[in-house]
Amino acid sequence: MRSSPNAIIGAVFLAEVSATFETSMLYAALPTLIREFGDPITAGWLVTIHMLIGTVACIVAGRLGDMFGRRRVMLMLLAAAALGSIISALTSNFGLVLAGRALQGFSMAAIPLSIGILRETQPEERLPVAVGLMTTAQGMGIAVGLVLGGAIIDNFPWHWLFVASGVLLMVSYVVVRLVVPATPGIPPKEKIDWVEGLLPAPAIGAVLLGLSLSKTYGWLDPRCYAVIAAGFLLMAVWARRSLRAKEPFIDLRLLGERNIAVANIATVLFALGSAQLVFVFTTYMQAPAWTMAGLGFSATLAGLAKLPSNVLSFTAGPLSGWIALKHSVRVPIIVGGVLAAVGWLAGMALPDTLLQMIALLCVISFGTTMLNATLPMVIVESATPDRTSEAIGAMSVIRSMFSAVGTQTIALVLATDMVTAPVGGAHYPSPASYRLTMAVIAALALAAGLAGLLLAVRKPVQPAVAAT
Repeated sequence: MRSSPNAIIGAVFLAEVSATFETSMLYAALPTLIREFGDPITAGWLVTIHMLIGTVACIVAGRLGDMFGRRRVMLMLLAAAALGSIISALTSNFGLVLAGRALQGFSMAAIPLSIGILRETQPEERLPVAVGLMTTAQGMGIAVGLVLGGAIIDNFPWHWLFVASGVLLMVSYVVVRLVVPATPGIPPKEKIDWVEGLLPAPAIGAVLLGLSLSKTYGWLDPRCYAVIAAGFLLMAVWARRSLRAKEPFIDLRLLGERNIAVANIATVLFALGSAQLVFVFTTYMQAPAWTMAGLGFSATLAGLAKLPSNVLSFTAGPLSGWIALKHSVRVPIIVGGVLAAVGWLAGMALPDTLLQMIALLCVISFGTTMLNATLPMVIVESATPDRTSEAIGAMSVIRSMFSAVGTQTIALVLATDMVTAPVGGAHYPSPASYRLTMAVIAALALAAGLAGLLLAVRKPVQPAVAAT
């Protein structure tokens, strides 16, 4: 039985929701897990290991999907992640829970594979909207992870969080297996250099690990620099080997193509700035009102304040695809960047009511989602069919690495001017710090949007007209 294009979109949409649910669900459980395992650093590794494995899996699994079939590789990753959920659900031993979280990280590679599957199964005139929907799926997975994760933690033991993720992954596995057609992929013409192919894993992992360790030991600790330097050294070895290969496993030359390079530059600017939306405004909403830069909300109310913007942003991905189809990918990138920048600049007024906060989050989130949804469309337009998932995976790696840098950078900017609590001596960012932070992020968002002007415009695809 041949699956309809809509059914295939639904299947990969579900896979992406499952993957991002895995990513976000643990944030709701962190206070509980800190009590369970003794300290924030230990519990934090459950987040870090998932991010490390997932980021590396995106680029390696994306290329494997291009070569050996994206459905086949996606099923393997979903099965591994489901096994990880089962392991974590059945034990309270930290080492085993950590191993389960590592396996769950493989689900993050569903994102580049999904876009590759859409490229090979969707009519060309429907592809931009379908790709835009994948960003909507990521937003939905994050929202479901935070809301459902919080409900589970409030009413059941934390193990049930992993039960829920395991069930969702197994359902995704069955749906993808039944609905998504199997394709053989495009095997390389040359013998695979597995050393060159696997070098990105320790290289990228070391850089991300060093960035993560800086949260624990601080930026001045030499251990952080040593791990990051080792990662960059491995990257240099990998780049040299890749550029010399006749048909490399990961083709770095692909990143030099004009539109792909521009898309990745915009991704860097997005990751450094607007990707820190939740970090900045969660901190702001929960800061005491006496600081004159905070609303004094509880964690629950802060999460609910973000929910309307998540719901509204569900329309931003498909809208971006429709605009790109009618005009060009330039338009939603520029509009999204400018809209996000306007929102951040408005935030410098420091909203002091819940309604103002919700309105501001809706503006910034909608613009940010438009920008973030359109960048993969640039890759789909520009990369060859046999390298699509690889190129999307590379973009995912770049986003993860610079998001980690952005988190640390924004934390430093917020700390430029602090106020001290009269009781307890706790330090909080001052109004001046928040205004400076928002101005910096507004500039980054505007630069990301204006990067769209550098794209080489391709003629929009027109729907086929049946002969009469």
